[in-house]
Amino acid sequence: MIETVTALLLFLNGSMIEHVYKPDLGACLKSKRIASRELNPERVLFKCKIVKAKIEEEPDSKYGYRIVKVLND
Repeated sequence: MIETVTALLLFLNGSMIEHVYKPDLGACLKSKRIASRELNPERVLFKCKIVKAKIEEEPDSKYGYRIVKVLND
């Protein structure tokens, strides 16, 4: 299904290489803060953004959904 969701996006050299579903902006910013501390912020860029994405239910994931494809960023 296609929904408007909050996503944590990971960019490397200007290209989006990963996207993770987050239930709200607060959860996204918390994850961004933790990830930025663990990785070299000069090489990668994390962004929290509300995007239109194709999502599917994922019962094994923390929030029950996963992003299959980001349709806009």
